Amino acid sequence: MSKAMFVLVLLLLSLGLISGCGYVFKSASLEHINTIRIAPVEILDADFAYDNASQRPYDEVIREKLTQRFNRKWQDGNDSEFTMRIQDFDIREHGYGPQGEVEMLRMTLQVEYKFLDRIRNNMIAQTDNHRQVHDFYIVPDRAEPPETLEEAKVHIVDEMVEDLYNQLAER
Repeated sequence: MSKAMFVLVLLLLSLGLISGCGYVFKSASLEHINTIRIAPVEILDADFAYDNASQRPYDEVIREKLTQRFNRKWQDGNDSEFTMRIQDFDIREHGYGPQGEVEMLRMTLQVEYKFLDRIRNNMIAQTDNHRQVHDFYIVPDRAEPPETLEEAKVHIVDEMVEDLYNQLAER
């Protein structure tokens, strides 16, 4: 009897391994999407500043970086659409070293966004109040001096866009 049970359990396990557990990754469900349209980013925060490195407003800089990041996976088009509105945006000096030099920047971002699948006409992701905090440390490298504040602000925006992309498209 125990040999029959062992064979039955082995057969069920083998069948389970072959058929899988039925769990599907979210990104696998987006395989039918080949293109994405990223609408212009609207910033509702009245005190947002210009990116000194590019001499452009941050809404343009963030949209460009989002477009570049999303276009690594999807080309420009209408299979899906991503819209984002920035409610609050802030980059501040947060941590200081022993000589008073800035060692850390903190970027806070409060957004509402919609990621819409136009082919299947359903919402991929949506939120009215997503808050993201990202820290960027300015540390000296052994071979190079630490970043300037302007370089650090460019890096923190890049990293924030990458984090947001990973939350939406790669989960």
